[in-house]
Amino acid sequence: MRLPKALLVALLASGAALSAFRPRPTDETLLQRIARQVGEYYTTARQEKAYLHLDRPVYATGETIWFSAYVVDGSRHQLDSLSQVLHVDLLSPQRKVVARRTIRLQGGRANGDIDIADSLTAGTYVLRAYTNWMRNAGENFIYSRRLSVWPASPLSPPDVPTSTPGGAGSNVRRVARPGQPDIQFFPEGGYLVEGLPAVVAVKATDATGRSLAVKGQIMNAQNAVVVPAYSSRHAGMGRFAFVPGAGQRYHARIVLPDGTATDYPLPASQPSGYTLHVVESADDFLVEARYRGPGAPGAVQLMTEVRGVVAYPGPRTLTADAPVSWRMPKKNYPSGIVHFTLFDGQGAPQCERLAFVLNGPSALRIAITSDQTNYGPHAPVQLNVRVTDAAGKPVATNFSLGVSDAGLTAIDPQAETIASNLLLTSDLVGYVENPGYYFREPSAATAQALDDLLLTQGWRRFVWKEVLAGQAPPMPFTPERDISLVGQVVSASGNRPIPNSQLTFLQMRPGKVVATGTTDVNGRFSFAGIPVTDTALITLQARRAQGGSNVLIKPDFGPDPTGGPLPLLPQLSAAPAGVASFIKRSRQAQAADLDLHPEKAVRNINLGNVSVTAKRETVPRDDPRRLYGATGGTVIDFANDPTAKSGMNILQMLQGRVAGLTISGNPPNMTAQIRNSGSPLFILDGMKVDIDAISSINSADVESVEVFKGTEAAIFGGSGGAIAIYTKRANPNYKGPLGASPGIATVKLPGFYAAREFYQPRYNALLTNPPADLRTSTLYWNPLVRTNANGQAELHFFTADGGGTFQAIAEGLSVDGQPAQGTSSNFVVRGK
Repeated sequence: MRLPKALLVALLASGAALSAFRPRPTDETLLQRIARQVGEYYTTARQEKAYLHLDRPVYATGETIWFSAYVVDGSRHQLDSLSQVLHVDLLSPQRKVVARRTIRLQGGRANGDIDIADSLTAGTYVLRAYTNWMRNAGENFIYSRRLSVWPASPLSPPDVPTSTPGGAGSNVRRVARPGQPDIQFFPEGGYLVEGLPAVVAVKATDATGRSLAVKGQIMNAQNAVVVPAYSSRHAGMGRFAFVPGAGQRYHARIVLPDGTATDYPLPASQPSGYTLHVVESADDFLVEARYRGPGAPGAVQLMTEVRGVVAYPGPRTLTADAPVSWRMPKKNYPSGIVHFTLFDGQGAPQCERLAFVLNGPSALRIAITSDQTNYGPHAPVQLNVRVTDAAGKPVATNFSLGVSDAGLTAIDPQAETIASNLLLTSDLVGYVENPGYYFREPSAATAQALDDLLLTQGWRRFVWKEVLAGQAPPMPFTPERDISLVGQVVSASGNRPIPNSQLTFLQMRPGKVVATGTTDVNGRFSFAGIPVTDTALITLQARRAQGGSNVLIKPDFGPDPTGGPLPLLPQLSAAPAGVASFIKRSRQAQAADLDLHPEKAVRNINLGNVSVTAKRETVPRDDPRRLYGATGGTVIDFANDPTAKSGMNILQMLQGRVAGLTISGNPPNMTAQIRNSGSPLFILDGMKVDIDAISSINSADVESVEVFKGTEAAIFGGSGGAIAIYTKRANPNYKGPLGASPGIATVKLPGFYAAREFYQPRYNALLTNPPADLRTSTLYWNPLVRTNANGQAELHFFTADGGGTFQAIAEGLSVDGQPAQGTSSNFVVRGK
């Protein structure tokens, strides 16, 4: 359709942006310049998003999470090939990484699985997924999802611990007191201005980020009631309207769920400034701007943006006497979060506001039909899948599909979906409770709740100050094409990056690889294309550009888990309907599996007071650090020597302990000679280093030292012999704490994870005595499916031993980036 004459729209992220309205830079209007700068930001940032579709919404200890990964372009939501490596982590309730997968992406798709070890404690876990490139946008924009893990394994501890969620926006008055709820107030547009009508959104949560239903009143400094009745609506959120008076301070008297009342201050009102108010109708956004202050502000301009699509009308002349307004048609935007910004005549942003636009259904429809409604054990099942758009036309789609216990969906009915993630939560900072609520059953109530969410959940994809200054977004991370080792070299105190540090990379297994590199201006380094089949053992040595090894090497294993405590699981009596029966079935299945495979329980046998001792062999002859194959040296055991904990360096520890080895001088200026034949070579964990590197290592970090003299050292070359140092960190079997060692770091780097196939037996009449089939909660899982050109696919599997009511759930993405989802009708399986 033809756009209104005053409205300009441009797709900035596609690469073809801006040419339609940028004849020459000298001819640019103010908003054309701003639009160009936004376009340049999107072109440079090339943001990515990740989403994981899981086989079901809830798990128990001892079970397996099966997932299908989608990595897309952040603007168009098309499957992206910029990155070819995806990292998936499972974080415990204490926010410790308990499982990690590095997966190769092919065309933005991958799949994998993570075992929830039966020795883990039940509680709220976090599943996160990210590419290296995604981390440039900040940790708030990596994929993160909370999972309830219940204590179902016969071997799992019964206790339920605590843990942590992520941050909140800025430009907001935040009050968080020990033992009290977190109440936040968000003026629409960003500010309260004296004498101008204001809408203030409120969000109430507990310490774990769970919403709280609250009510109360708004009062001025004299405790006069300004807003007589306020109450939250959905998920602890709501809003109220009032006009701030001159020189007044306001507070909210909030009644908490336990009936107690507590006062919380509102943000201070400004004597002058701008406000922005947005009213949504079925077809438009009506945007109103006001000003209060000295003089006339003159022309103001409005810019709106959704995933790189910029739309802006003509300027308006604003006075202190009357507001100005714009009517913005929703049809001009793709579905997603609309970012409204009010600019003054000099191009400075004054107010910002988020809203949501949905043109058509939130997702394509995936219709799933089973060939029957009732099945017996070991019976064949056929599922017919068809993907269509709102008009019923077929759409070619990549999707994943799981068939699970129908009761599990009821446990978490508002869980996130691929639509809620790509269109909403992936562009918001912080935890969003029950994101599926806003999309499953659209209504006036859900639309109002969604608007409350956007008033209280801050926008952080870019910051205007940086964009308008032409400042390129920081890019410390590069797209990964293969296994890589990245990190940073910092000062010994850990506070200052060391640029131009000289790095030596030594891979010890599965094969020997030696490489060198230099850190950038921020002290960062990257070694890419590392040949890894299983797990590589790598040693890094760093020296300053001027020499000296008093630096620390900090390998980067992903974002550090941060946040406040995660919510506890409820008592079983207060758990959602279906949890108790789910736990019972899971326990029965795992107990039956242990009966069939008792070897799985061997690792958990308690030996009581039995004491097992063995003589420890220092530096086994097949140790991968013995790269030179030398044997026969004199071995000094540091690990079992109490004096090694005295803080002396290695050379001090060696004084007088090896015949023919002479150590002289005092730290840090010490020398070594073997049989007066010159200075020996120093070998640290299989890598040649100089004496300065050895002098900086604390003897408490050393496992053993081996001194080679005469013919023993012939393999090393030279005439001065050799001293080989083996640190505890580099021992592949070392289980102790891994502290930092100056100038040296040893890393175990896993290769690409080989995803397992979901157990899908094929039964036939010739199979007279099949093995036990214990599939209970998840009956079928197919992570990588694609429809034909007619949007259709056909899937086949067999039922298991047990019975129950099951449901198929599919999620996916079309070629042009439209999310797709669908659920089948329930079907019944009769157990044996």
